[in-house]
Amino acid sequence: MAFLGILVVAISGAAAWYWRLKMMREAGSEIIDSVERMRGAYKRGKLRKQAEAAPMASIADPAIAAVAFFFCLAQEKPMYLDAAKDVIRNRMKGIIRPEDMEEVLVFGEWASKNVTSPEDPIRRFRDLWIKALDMQERQQLIGIAEDVAAAGGEKTTQQEYALQMLRRSLMN
Repeated sequence: MAFLGILVVAISGAAAWYWRLKMMREAGSEIIDSVERMRGAYKRGKLRKQAEAAPMASIADPAIAAVAFFFCLAQEKPMYLDAAKDVIRNRMKGIIRPEDMEEVLVFGEWASKNVTSPEDPIRRFRDLWIKALDMQERQQLIGIAEDVAAAGGEKTTQQEYALQMLRRSLMN
């Protein structure tokens, strides 16, 4: 009988330890799954930011870059976007070929949709503008930007800040 008691205790002990080890393994698996989910969320966020910036990253022409920037500036006052679009179209007439104008405007508007701040394109295109534009063309770029910001009334604080940043970036 004592042998049977020892056997029952040993089997019970083994079952208890098996259950404990199984619970520890499941807890470890859940921790690993949580870490992998967080890692995946981080990677998805990083890729999403890259995808949002992709239209802007593909721009290599300073005139198209300027149009995209103008639309970013105009989107600070969404109710006057059509007025700003007319200003952009009129002021860019001599710079962009007439047959390309609509395509450039549509692309610029589309590329600027995911931009959160008008300062982002200034940082992105600063070197392109400095290399490609002479001082007079840079002043013309700033003048058009001021006209776009003034479309529909007073400039917003965000637009004023963006214009100051543009002046500092291109004139220094």
